[in-house]
Amino acid sequence: MQFVIPEQQLSFTSVFVDKRFINKAQFDAVLFNIEVPAIKDPSHDSELQMRQQTPETADGLIHCHIGSLGVSNRSVSSSHRRVIRWFSMSPRMAAAVGVNKQTSAAAMDACVRHGRGTTTTAVKVLECGVCEDVFSLQGDKVPRLLLCGHTVCHDCLTRLPLHGRAVRCPFDRQATELGDSGVWGLKKNFALLELLERLQNGASNQSGMSEDVLREMGECIIRCDEDETHTASMYCTVCATHLCAECSQLTHSTRTLAKHRRVPLADKPHEKMLCPQHQVHAIEFVCLEDGCQPGPLMCCVCKEYGKHQGHKHAVLEAEANQIRASILDMAHCIRSFTEEVSEYSRKLVGIVQQIEGGEQIVEDSMGMAHTEHVPGTAESARSCVRAYFADLHETLCRQEEMALSVVDAHVRERLIWLRQQQEDMTILLSQVSTACLHCEKTLQQDDCRVILAKQEINRLLETLQKQQQQFTELADHIQLDAGIPVTFTKDNRVHIGPKMEIRVVTLGLDGAGKTTILFKLKQDEFMQPIPTIGFNVETVEYKNLKFTIWDVGGKHKLRPLWKHYYLNTQAVVFVIDSCHRDRLMESHSELAKLLTEKELRDALLLIFANKQDVPGAVSVEEMTELLSLHKLCCGRSWHIQGCDARSGMGLHEGLDWLSRQLVAAGVLDVA
Repeated sequence: MQFVIPEQQLSFTSVFVDKRFINKAQFDAVLFNIEVPAIKDPSHDSELQMRQQTPETADGLIHCHIGSLGVSNRSVSSSHRRVIRWFSMSPRMAAAVGVNKQTSAAAMDACVRHGRGTTTTAVKVLECGVCEDVFSLQGDKVPRLLLCGHTVCHDCLTRLPLHGRAVRCPFDRQATELGDSGVWGLKKNFALLELLERLQNGASNQSGMSEDVLREMGECIIRCDEDETHTASMYCTVCATHLCAECSQLTHSTRTLAKHRRVPLADKPHEKMLCPQHQVHAIEFVCLEDGCQPGPLMCCVCKEYGKHQGHKHAVLEAEANQIRASILDMAHCIRSFTEEVSEYSRKLVGIVQQIEGGEQIVEDSMGMAHTEHVPGTAESARSCVRAYFADLHETLCRQEEMALSVVDAHVRERLIWLRQQQEDMTILLSQVSTACLHCEKTLQQDDCRVILAKQEINRLLETLQKQQQQFTELADHIQLDAGIPVTFTKDNRVHIGPKMEIRVVTLGLDGAGKTTILFKLKQDEFMQPIPTIGFNVETVEYKNLKFTIWDVGGKHKLRPLWKHYYLNTQAVVFVIDSCHRDRLMESHSELAKLLTEKELRDALLLIFANKQDVPGAVSVEEMTELLSLHKLCCGRSWHIQGCDARSGMGLHEGLDWLSRQLVAAGVLDVA
């Protein structure tokens, strides 16, 4: 089997593979992993005549005309080499064009013999059809598949306008539905990613093959130093020559030379590096001076008389062994760090699965296996929202949709963040694995190369230590919890979070005990009454609610400032001194003004009748009649509660009433 690529540029018309024919469309279809049409019979094709005129037809010819690609033959031969290598590694792809394993392998070898061109052109072919940027293995340029089969990069997909919950393909305008994760939920084009990865790995492998690697691969043949027509199989450590078995016997037949130690090529010791300044002397020492310009390696002449005279030094082997020991320690740290990152990644995967749910295989009572849908926390949250709005009429449909959008946005943002963490962990694992591989390769090098790699290894260790510290700090601050707590207010607003925040304003006449009540709720301690100048603000957590309470001064000159605290207020606590009957009418007047404020129209009203423990205090029933509260508070949610700020009696009962009014009944337990 031969593989021929013409040096001149010709028109790209066809590809012959193992006595079979595919046209350019089929070749591109295989390249981009789409459905391949049936292969045509070339018996009446003009291309067959061209093929028959070629002398290599008896062996099977692969003939690629590449002129229309608009690039040099060297670049395109590299890209075709990658494609043929793709055929050899993917049986399905090879079968699609009728290429058997032997044909594809021969094509790949022939392509390598033709020349090792770069893969830049091949990589550039794999670009997004919208932005024309090259696809990447991760990040914003990851290729994602649409329902119609077209592939677009992640960045371009995020810029497409939404049509409901779908996006339209920029090429054929077909719609693709998006899930809760948005664009992140679309499947990646793994075939394209695998091809891109093979192209990149192939480019890096071409230039990084050392003699040791080639020897292991069997691609480096060492000739005998006595007879170059022979292949060497052993090495004389005394003569420093490569010999075959026959020449070794001939040249070492004397009694003196027979004592020379000859070892197989696989056991050949590393050759000592010679000093660049004194090339007859081998490097034996390492300079330990910081910032030594000539470099750390030196021979005995450099140490005694040369540029390293008087410098601190160490034996080459001892210093190399010390560096190897530090590399082993670092490798141990890398392995433990990798385990931590892997465990964290597994937890992230579990959280995503718990949020999204999925299908699992279960057995029924008859022992038959079947799939069963397992709802995730996201679906449970949506079910909670739908159950609440099921009892409402058509007038509540708009509020239901708004609540669902809040949950969907929360789930989408959280999933995006979690997936970003997954990608970060994947990148981190890749970097750690690369560092570990580099350390392993360094351990296999000779002493000189180990010494030269010391600074690079130290920089690598510092980078890994920083990454490990950042990972530890990140893991400490993140709670891996898949729960989505959902709370509803009376006005049909949805709140997501463990604590529902409520804004409360405490008002009343001066001396009524507003500040005393506030600090009793906050710190459970009694505070002597002190006139409030301005305001106090404290946060009081009660059950699953977080009350932000604004205590505003009640002096006559401060009352005009009350209106500045009404914005976004959900509840008003009005405190009345039960001991001062002569000020009840004044309290009635101020309360009536409050109830006329527009910004407090939907706010709850809790009236604390304070100082009920004092003898002669006005009772709750009597105060209700004197202030005409049923008439004054008609059409709004209100409650009057007797209390004692000194002992705390009645305060929590008032907060319980607020909790029941603010949180929708039956949706969230406020106990």
